[in-house]
Amino acid sequence: MQNVFKLAAVAALCASAAAAQAQMTLDANLELDTTYTNQVDAPATNARASDLSLGGRVEFNVGAKATSGDAFVAARASLLLKKDGNTGVDDMWVQAGNTTADVKLGRFEAMDLFPVGKDTVLEYAGYTPYQANALRGRKGSDVFHGALGLNAAPGLRLELGLVFSKDAGESKGFRPGVVYTSGPLTLRAGLESVKVVGAATGSENGLGLSAGYQLDKDTHINVNFAKKEDDKTFGVNATIGAAGIGLVSGKGVTAAQKATTVYAAYTLPLMGVKGASITPAISFAKGGTGSKGQTAARVRINYAF
Repeated sequence: MQNVFKLAAVAALCASAAAAQAQMTLDANLELDTTYTNQVDAPATNARASDLSLGGRVEFNVGAKATSGDAFVAARASLLLKKDGNTGVDDMWVQAGNTTADVKLGRFEAMDLFPVGKDTVLEYAGYTPYQANALRGRKGSDVFHGALGLNAAPGLRLELGLVFSKDAGESKGFRPGVVYTSGPLTLRAGLESVKVVGAATGSENGLGLSAGYQLDKDTHINVNFAKKEDDKTFGVNATIGAAGIGLVSGKGVTAAQKATTVYAAYTLPLMGVKGASITPAISFAKGGTGSKGQTAARVRINYAF
């Protein structure tokens, strides 16, 4: 019954968009992952047996945008039907403004300050490096997320995000960021003022910096850096046609708080069918003191219909 209600909500959004004579988009896709991870047996906090799993979801997307002169209102909703029988919502937001400024509210991901490229599988061993994404959004169930965007100049966009969470263990705070694009070059910089709900450690400030360069229509490179208090993370990745490769390396205060992961993926057409592809991927992760390495392999099937 819950699935019926969510599908009805998507249908209602479609009907509303049509009534408002908005430009509407409707699409769906399937993603199916077969994943293997090797055995990790110490320490206890990092314990897991080798595992072969099959996961996935079907995603239904509906979007709409209507304009009135220079002003616009846009919305998007993404419903997930998961392999385990559960349902979920990925995006659900509304955005209103004009060519100079806009406001976005709902469930969405804000500016990416640490793009990782083709991360079909990206595992860490014992410690997850900070990547300037604690306040990026699309987390928790009881969270307010809003972002004010300003198009200050051609190629220059400023964004101020606010996240307020009531869920224990989730983060809240402010997230200002800026992205500048000039030809093949894209520069990103942003800050996070992070406080974890229910934590007694107080607030922490984070920083994210990224430089991307489009060598040609099929080749793109990113170099990233993130820092929060004593946690520092470096990343570099490249997408070359259907292939992707990358590295993320971070460390904290203690010898155990270290992680380095190398990952790669390659996408192939599936049976020559339009919209269907298969992507084998692998990642090798090395942790800090007391942590075993982690190897993960995944085969992902995508089908857009």
